[in-house]
Amino acid sequence: MNEIIHDDWHVFSNMIKIDKQLLLLSELTDSDNVFVKKFQSSLSLNKAKIDKWNLFIIELKHENRFFPKKVIDREQLSELFDFLVIDKNYNPKFIYRARINPDSQPFPLPEMGKPPREMAKDGRANPKGIPYLYAASDYKTAIAEARPYKSEYVSVAKIKVKKKISLIDLRDPKSSISPFGLDDDNVVLLYTEDMPFLCHLSDSLSKPIHPNKKELEYLPTQYLCEFIKDKNFNGIVFKSSLEKGDNYVIFDDTFISRVKVDNYFISDTLVKPKKYIQK
Repeated sequence: MNEIIHDDWHVFSNMIKIDKQLLLLSELTDSDNVFVKKFQSSLSLNKAKIDKWNLFIIELKHENRFFPKKVIDREQLSELFDFLVIDKNYNPKFIYRARINPDSQPFPLPEMGKPPREMAKDGRANPKGIPYLYAASDYKTAIAEARPYKSEYVSVAKIKVKKKISLIDLRDPKSSISPFGLDDDNVVLLYTEDMPFLCHLSDSLSKPIHPNKKELEYLPTQYLCEFIKDKNFNGIVFKSSLEKGDNYVIFDDTFISRVKVDNYFISDTLVKPKKYIQK
């Protein structure tokens, strides 16, 4: 049971030693009424949801872009995202937006928001022509996500986030959703069977994409973000694949205000090659 609570539910911090975890669990479960009935989640159902999503994406990429015949359960997807809304008390106070700059002088502050729609290229979250604001939790992550070359300048804006903003947290669904707050059998079933699917979506947002393949490979996450926006959420947060920080995508500039902008000179870029082994 300790393994399930630690690995599947992420209840305990890694800083808490195993013996302390076991002691707490033994205190909590020292009752005949704790385990009311057996519960078994279907692994085949878990995989089926991911397979269905992947088939939908294949059709979106290669068969029917705007009127796909394969249907995903949008109502259920919307219910799952309701579990991932960040409490407004925990929204970030500041985020950071980076732009590669050909000049040693920083960009003017008004130019550090989302790009004009006629200049909006395909992004991980946005389709071409629909601009979103891409930012990060700290300036180092923001610079890394801009992918500058050595000896380039990067302008970084510090941006204040309004507290009322509504963000979907896709960094680690296992840590965002606690099973202890779910008392309805149907909701518990939804949680246990859909968690692998949510983790799959989370991984797809953080997965590195080759620049030459981004137009097609960004389609799944673009669809996902358009769906989230359609449900009246204001943005998403997901893990950076390049730095230790987090990435933010804000759909609407009205929820942010730019504070200041600084220029950084890239004196070096760290390359971490990894040997490719063909499977």
